[in-house]
Amino acid sequence: MKIGTFILPLLFSFSTAVASEATIMWAGGEHLELGEQGALSACREMGITDNLCPSRTIHREDKKIIFSYGEIVTSADFYDTPAEMYADRRKGVKNVIKCAHKQQHNNEEEQQTGKEKETHCDLKSFLSMPTYLEVVSKNYAHFGWHNMVAYVKYHQIALDKAAKAFALRKKSPQESYELFNQALVTNAFADHYLTDAFASGHIRVPRTQIKDWAEANLSGLLKKNRGNLLTMVMHDRESIGLRSQKEEGLPVMNSLGESWITRADSHLHVLNGPQDEARIRPERAVQTSVKEILTAYLTGEVPTGIFKATELVPFNQDIPLIEKFSPRYQGMTKKELVNAFFGDEHIYERIIHRRSDLSQMLDALPQIFVTFRKEVSQAISKNPELSRRLPARYLEAYQKVN
Repeated sequence: MKIGTFILPLLFSFSTAVASEATIMWAGGEHLELGEQGALSACREMGITDNLCPSRTIHREDKKIIFSYGEIVTSADFYDTPAEMYADRRKGVKNVIKCAHKQQHNNEEEQQTGKEKETHCDLKSFLSMPTYLEVVSKNYAHFGWHNMVAYVKYHQIALDKAAKAFALRKKSPQESYELFNQALVTNAFADHYLTDAFASGHIRVPRTQIKDWAEANLSGLLKKNRGNLLTMVMHDRESIGLRSQKEEGLPVMNSLGESWITRADSHLHVLNGPQDEARIRPERAVQTSVKEILTAYLTGEVPTGIFKATELVPFNQDIPLIEKFSPRYQGMTKKELVNAFFGDEHIYERIIHRRSDLSQMLDALPQIFVTFRKEVSQAISKNPELSRRLPARYLEAYQKVN
């Protein structure tokens, strides 16, 4: 009995993590691309040539692996904190990076040929990082509102390290170099959350609130795990039409008043045009973020108010999620609506998903969003730094999120 009690949650958690590997994050190649291009653009804007841009030679503490900026951005899904990644001595992260590069290469081929090409290496990445199971089960900071709280925290730490590195450049060059390297690691981690904030499923899906609701209201075993699965379902369907089963995008706006249609994870390259806003805007946000770090290192100057990259971050402009996922709006019966969420699921998803859980959760969405809005307001009250670093329009949008 004791063995069964242990094995069942473990297997369920493993299935949850494998399912979420491709759904609860921008595809690794997308994170890689946004990080690489954003960092290089920041260097170019400041007159630093590509071959001298520090984003290409970042090391962790043991100096046994050299990363590019985008490689750290994409690897952040496999660690809880930048300090944990910096101190890691395992080699497994190499497989994560290799997979991300393969995904990026396939993305480029898709743009040229117009044919979808799958990348079958996610499971190897998962197995290379044994702690990923634990990390993905509590990846709350990757979702709407929380991702910007995490960005503010780590961007500030990175700025402090970069400014201190500037102060030590003449007195202690080696210590200065190490601090600046740590600043880049930390900010690349921050920029993972920043880029997450542009993916449709990471904008208003109430990740922590659904998990808490499931633990308090579902019957039976593994309620927390089932809550995590419900979050995955909502995340996957935010910008996918329940009738068309195709990517339709999510209308959003940022604090500068700019509007566009953003898309889901793994859909960064659905449109191939050079002016595709769903790709350009997160890349520009990374560029702005990295520029603040470079400025702090080269001049000692740090922002005193709003972090500029956060002005580019989107918030929802679609109809309320409660209405969007209602039988009336979709023109379906309640049973048809629930079934539509699982239209193209894989065999392992059919095993672990419970339609009755989703049906109950959809009924509870109004109260779940009440809790979401309340918790945002409480966080703003408790942490004055959020009001200092995040735009007022962004804060207002999340206090009214629905």
